[in-house]
Amino acid sequence: MTYNLGVDVGGTFTDVIVFDETTHELTIDKVLSTPSDPSEGVLRGVEEATEKAGTSVGELELLFHGTTVVTNMLLEETGSRVGLITTAGHEDILHLARAWTPGPLYGWMDMEKPAPLADLVDTWGITGSISSPAGEVTEPLDEDAVREAVAELDAAGVESVTVALLNSYLNPAHEERVREIVAEKAPGLPVSISSDIVPEYGEYERTLTTVINDYARPTVIEYLDGLDESLAAAGSTATMNVVRSDGGLMSSEAAKGRPVELALSGPSGGVVGAATIASEKGVPDVLTLDMGGTSTDVSLVEDGTPETARQTKVGYREFKSRSVDVNTVGAGGGSIARVQLSGSLQVGPESAGADPGPACYGQGGEEPTVTDANVVLGRIPPTVQLGGRMELDREAARDAVATIADERGTTIEEAAQAILDIVNENMHSALRVVSVERGYDPREFGLVAFGGAGPMHANALADVMGTYPLLIPPGPGVMSAFGFLTSDVRNEFSETYLETEDDIDGADVAEKLRDLETEAGEWLVSEGVDEADHAFDYFADCRYFRQDIQMSIPITIENLRDEAGLAEIKDDFEARHDRQFGFSLDAPLEIATLRVIGNGTLQGVTIEEQPRTDADPTGAELDSHEVYFNGEYYDTSVYDRAQLRPGNEIDGPAIVTDDDSTVVVQPDHVATIDRYGNIEINRGDRQ
Repeated sequence: MTYNLGVDVGGTFTDVIVFDETTHELTIDKVLSTPSDPSEGVLRGVEEATEKAGTSVGELELLFHGTTVVTNMLLEETGSRVGLITTAGHEDILHLARAWTPGPLYGWMDMEKPAPLADLVDTWGITGSISSPAGEVTEPLDEDAVREAVAELDAAGVESVTVALLNSYLNPAHEERVREIVAEKAPGLPVSISSDIVPEYGEYERTLTTVINDYARPTVIEYLDGLDESLAAAGSTATMNVVRSDGGLMSSEAAKGRPVELALSGPSGGVVGAATIASEKGVPDVLTLDMGGTSTDVSLVEDGTPETARQTKVGYREFKSRSVDVNTVGAGGGSIARVQLSGSLQVGPESAGADPGPACYGQGGEEPTVTDANVVLGRIPPTVQLGGRMELDREAARDAVATIADERGTTIEEAAQAILDIVNENMHSALRVVSVERGYDPREFGLVAFGGAGPMHANALADVMGTYPLLIPPGPGVMSAFGFLTSDVRNEFSETYLETEDDIDGADVAEKLRDLETEAGEWLVSEGVDEADHAFDYFADCRYFRQDIQMSIPITIENLRDEAGLAEIKDDFEARHDRQFGFSLDAPLEIATLRVIGNGTLQGVTIEEQPRTDADPTGAELDSHEVYFNGEYYDTSVYDRAQLRPGNEIDGPAIVTDDDSTVVVQPDHVATIDRYGNIEINRGDRQ
């Protein structure tokens, strides 16, 4: 028997899921995360989950890992000391940046701009010039200056080196030579060149992205090496793949060289898993809601494919790295509620996290959180144990929420409901960003909810937005880990093109895409993917001439041989532009960048249909208790999800419990167990 395992490190819990390739059974487990050293929680979760599945670490074949190491490093600014070698005269590139300020109008007046990740004292400008647009060497590289810069940087104690020279995306020769010199003079020093990491125009973005790559590299190398050693010591011989920000996979060796592509490693897995489940269900257009202990991630899936972005944003910094287009808000089960001086109630973004956690965890937390509010209102029944093991301190939850009630002069129930209303509105706003603000009508989409807390809040959100059906997949608390099992090995290869429609040669575009396809195929082979399992997607980043709003348009290479194929690209671009912005321009189309995405299929998990039974769910009913909805208490049945079968129908209000999550079905709604084990919730009048 062989097993595959997915493990996702979150702010509060580390989620693990084991898939038995023989029986197709899934085993899930959750352990508290260990922020000081995430690998400790990973190893403990892997060992516990494999034991729970009746196997051992040594029987694992594939291991898929999503990590927050890079995310946390960027947010907390705890990365390595980076030396930057750039073209003379461009040493201030990271300080100049772009004319953009986060936040509202005039937000710059009270914004404290963070320092660049490569200090000026560690930045060296060297002579040598590449022309644009020809990419010719117009001034030779000053190799003696490079050797001096490397020696000084090494002596100063930098931990990695970035090489980002002007116009290197047109001709990487100078950058490649600098890399060789770094290897000669300081052989143990990690070095990245911008023409490898981002071979595209945009000097600032290319430099910043490569610096971030090196800012994270030493720590990621240490983390993955340590995790590999710990797993090997536990008996593992499994191939470990790390999840990328775009939901794809790459080997741990590849991840050590390109950690910038791990910045949204965890959230991407949940979206990929949700897209897979919704597509199997026959609902290809869905919004996704991933509510955990610290934050909520939302995204949009169209035609079974998660929306992706070419820009990734973590905290203040926005850089060029392909990622699932996720919008994150500080709304989680651990989000803390406080009464402001004005008397208004605020929920989040501060979180109680894993330590001490919400008051109901009984670990010393005293501030009221969203989870405490759910406990007070009975949304988490008395029979529920967190993760199947942790008893909840219900009196502590009431005491915490009572502080809000006392300050606002309300009952405890009203205070708890206010906490939920506000956190739901925060998530509603996030869902509008990825749907309404991008030209989509959410009423034309379903909603897939997961995360430890998502299923408790999803019904209320679906009701507000009209996103039906609402799907709660099996194991929603470990959906990101499940998504890892459904991912493919993936990487993107790009080339700047910069031609307007009058000058675009379809045959030339096709040839360049084939060259990129060759690169992608070679990379997939290096990752151990058989050629028979290779697949490629082709895109052109398009914009109106002299504009900078770009959209990535899929291309069929065979159609490029005639004018109709190019016209199809423009029509697709203008339709997308009009949907998102409400207008189109009388201006030529320009192709800025060509891209090829190489995919290598790994069969980590399969989803199987189950036979339907009758509609009666009473065999799964545990008990009933009072739950607070709409200002009053309802006698509410509680069901054990493990005992529900396809075809069972549950009238709301109801609570469905499982080891990793609790599902709330509101009054006037009906929940049905479908043939894949999803809980499908609709309004009663839609049945």
